[in-house]
Amino acid sequence: MMDRSAKHVLELVERIKPILAGQDPSEQGAVLAELLSLWLAGHRPPALREAILAHHIEAVLALTKINAHALHGE
Repeated sequence: MMDRSAKHVLELVERIKPILAGQDPSEQGAVLAELLSLWLAGHRPPALREAILAHHIEAVLALTKINAHALHGE
């Protein structure tokens, strides 16, 4: 069973995906980088940002393995 927070995240992802779908991959990446930088800039104090980004990258890599398997059987 999925917790409420995870369900909400997936619902938001499904709302955002159509906006990026069909866009050039470099533009998709630029949009995600801009959003990530805004999210990261909101964390205070600034000294925490590097650790927060490192934790975020770990999560992205873990999710990439899951999604690559789901999409491509990798």
